Amino acid sequence: MRATNWALLVSLVFAGISCNAQQAKADVLIKNDGGGEMLPYIAKYLYLQLRGERVAIDGDCLSACTLALGLLAKDRRCFTNEARLGFHSAYIGFGTSRITDPLGTGVFWLVYPPEIRQWISSHGGLTSKVIYLEGKELAAMYPPCRRPIRSSKTL
Repeated sequence: MRATNWALLVSLVFAGISCNAQQAKADVLIKNDGGGEMLPYIAKYLYLQLRGERVAIDGDCLSACTLALGLLAKDRRCFTNEARLGFHSAYIGFGTSRITDPLGTGVFWLVYPPEIRQWISSHGGLTSKVIYLEGKELAAMYPPCRRPIRSSKTL
């Protein structure tokens, strides 16, 4: 990705973090999301934040999915008892030809809130190995969803 695209991306990230969302319109469920390219996730989360949507995370939320932690306001996201967050360094390519992407990893680091950066650092940092935050450890950092999420839209 070119430097100008990354500069635009970082600008969008900080614009999304500083925006004030209106009253929540509906609940959105993110369930068993394996991640993918960063830009679509950043766009999706900024859109949800701007609309004032409440987001419930259930099951796996891996890789780029975890950007929700920094792009959605704390009062707009919750985690079920089954939520499991998976963190690793960014990379370019798929399959056996993965190349570490230091710039993408830096974007992860900038977007994550301080408590997540601290947790990642205490578990070996962002490397090619996935580290998981779940269960009691996750519940100690973020309160669980308080109401049923059955009627939610799923992303």
